[in-house]
Amino acid sequence: MVSEPIDEWSAMPLMLTVEDAARVLRIGRSKAYEMAKLYTASGGTAGLACLRLGDLLRVPKFALHEFVTTGRVVQLIPQHVANATPDATASRKPASKSRGTDRAQLSLLGSD
Repeated sequence: MVSEPIDEWSAMPLMLTVEDAARVLRIGRSKAYEMAKLYTASGGTAGLACLRLGDLLRVPKFALHEFVTTGRVVQLIPQHVANATPDATASRKPASKSRGTDRAQLSLLGSD
């Protein structure tokens, strides 16, 4: 009995991790993350198409398929958003002020 070949694309989930996309592209994990960062920094015109979901980066299957089959990068980032945030992959929280700074400001208020 001959079994049907499995269509690897249809077996993939709709959203892949950057590591999964790296395996499909047969590149290293670091290179894949570098390409994802390039994608967000370029406003979606170059690199590996990805979306940020909270702290997670995900690569849509259709965007990866487009990249693999045609070499074109799917623009998932609206242009106005891309211009507003040059690096959407940055997930660092803004640095908080130290308590010493707060105390110094309070002491200034009390010295009237």
